[in-house]
Order: sequence, then C-alpha cells, then structure tokens
Amino acid sequence: MKLQKKLENLGVELVEGDMSKPDSIPDSIFRGVYGVFLLTDYWDPSMTGKELEEGKPIIDKIAMSGVKHLIFSSLPNVEEESKGKLKVPHFTQKALLEKYIREKKNKFEYISFVSPAFYYQNFLSFFKINKDDNGNLSIMMPQTRSLTGVDITQLGLAVLQCLNAPDKYNEQCIPLAGENSPPQVYIDAISEKLGKRVELKLVPIDTYARLKTPGSEEMARMFAWFDEFGYFGSRDWTLGKKVVSDLKPFRTWMDENIKCFQDQVST
Repeated sequence: MKLQKKLENLGVELVEGDMSKPDSIPDSIFRGVYGVFLLTDYWDPSMTGKELEEGKPIIDKIAMSGVKHLIFSSLPNVEEESKGKLKVPHFTQKALLEKYIREKKNKFEYISFVSPAFYYQNFLSFFKINKDDNGNLSIMMPQTRSLTGVDITQLGLAVLQCLNAPDKYNEQCIPLAGENSPPQVYIDAISEKLGKRVELKLVPIDTYARLKTPGSEEMARMFAWFDEFGYFGSRDWTLGKKVVSDLKPFRTWMDENIKCFQDQVST
C-alpha cells in the first residue's frame, strides 16, 4: 500500500487487470500511452504452460490501442536452436511471443526486446542455501558448466535505453548479463562474503528432473540448455554491456545483498 500511495503521489495511474484473462484488462489502460513494457510470467500458476496462449491476446490489445513502442522481455527459442533435443517452455514460449510481435511490427512505430539472464536473485529463492543438522552449508542445482547471470533490478535500465533511443534499438534484442562463469565461481563468492564454507552440489540433470519440488523438471531442462548451448544460445551474451555499461558482476551484487544470505544461514 505504501508503494501504491507513493506512485499515486507521483501522478501514476494504477489499473488492475488479470493477464490470464485479457478481457479483464480495460482498453483505457493503454489510451494515450506511448510505450508498454510487457513481461509474461511462466511461474505464475495462472500462466504456467500458457504464455503463448495468454500472451497473444494481450499483444493484440496493445497493438489495437495506438501504443507506439512495445518492449517485450524475451528469451531464446530452445526447441528450435537445439533442433528439438531440449524443451524449456518458459524460454521457447517467450521466443514465440517475440516472433508474434515481429509479425505485427507494422502495428507499432517501434518494437524492442530485452532478454535477462539467470537472475542472481534465484540464489534467494530457487537455489537457497541449505543447512544440515551439523550446520554444514550447501547449494544444490542441476549440473552445468556455465551460468550466465544478471541482477534483475537492472533490467529497467535497458528498457529505459530502448525508450530513449527507439530508432537505435528498433527490432533489436538486448541480452543482459553481468556474469558468465562456472557455477563454482558463484558459490565461492557466496562463501567468501559469508565467511563460511558453502558446498556446491551439482546434481545430474535426470536426477534433478525427478525431484518432487515444484518446477524441478523445467529447471533441469533449462540447466541442460545452459550446459550445451549457453544461456542465450546463438546470441552474444556480452551485447548488453554495450547498452548498460555498469551491469553488475555477481560479487558486487553479493556485497549489496549479503544480509539476505546471512539471514538464510542464521535460521
């Protein structure tokens, strides 16, 4: 409520709508709007497996509203680039929505795409530190040789660049990453900043996929993609640094968020 009040005081009009029910989003929300940043959320229970199905009507609504600039958060087409070997729906469905937007580019003056890497923040959610009965600390994740990451709070800097230079970034996709290293590099940074040893436990892909935790199969396939093709596939992960020059390396982000990790191990 405090954030809502703050936004209202800044002159921001807040309108509520359910992305899983495009008809619930009033047409007036886009009236007189220059630009829209759109993100579909695979991990929202209402959208799991249905990003393409639910995203298209929203894009259609935006296209018919007179919005001049649409910026979409996209990801690589895993199924296409792996030639059907791997299926990671929360990547591929976003790629197919990007394709759908490109097919409708004549409805907009500008279309741009941003593509964030693995969130550093995932170490505070999906891949938190585990503490056993003896106080030993570990982080478990699927097997991969490389992990390309970014502080997701910097995504807005890339969106702003697209808005400020629409001609430069028209029809462009900007991959955003501040770190591209083996997983052990991330765990070493966590250990160093905590002052406590954290063990990295890399689990074979097939084993991780069979875990009973929510999303484990999707995560396992995603890490298989990282391992064989890299996070961005054929796209150059360094391109985002030319757009946002101060994308944070993981250690810098750790410095800013060390208390979150201290809280994890203190409980």
